[in-house]
Amino acid sequence: MTTIDLGLAAEPLTLADAKAWARIERDDEDALIADLIRAGREAIEGETGLSLVARSFRLSLDPAPCDGWVEATRRPLVSVDAVTAYDASGNPAVFTPQDAIVERPVGLDGFRLAGSVVAAAANGVEIEFSAGFAAGACPAGLLLALKAIVAASYEARALVEPGLQPALRPAIAERLLAPYRRVRI
Repeated sequence: MTTIDLGLAAEPLTLADAKAWARIERDDEDALIADLIRAGREAIEGETGLSLVARSFRLSLDPAPCDGWVEATRRPLVSVDAVTAYDASGNPAVFTPQDAIVERPVGLDGFRLAGSVVAAAANGVEIEFSAGFAAGACPAGLLLALKAIVAASYEARALVEPGLQPALRPAIAERLLAPYRRVRI
């Protein structure tokens, strides 16, 4: 199972908001702060399975599940945009988005693939879907955690290479993220 992010229009936290939170008045490190916002968002999304900003993803599965049930790798799930199954020769068969019904049993976000999709997917299936919080709808706790991570990462910028950020996770960020973590039994 592979999830590909098809693009982000804007970060959930603006550069101005991050700088105001961290009390940064200079402009010469704006590119670094923008990178810290991106890294912090990616860390939160990877840990929680949430998409802080609504956008499109492509989920590739090989093999397709026999029962047709696929748990979404990003949530909150908004819609299914396209479904493509690949036959034994690798030829694509395009199905309508209605052939992958959005389901939310017991608090999970997922897709139920139609039997025709499962039957046609000898070489796997790709589902393009939209997930994430609408603009301005990201929970305040997640944004506050992102601000705290960005501020701590900025303070540690001389200690840790930019590619290894976010290196510090303030205790407040850990507490704010705790309710959003997926717990598996």
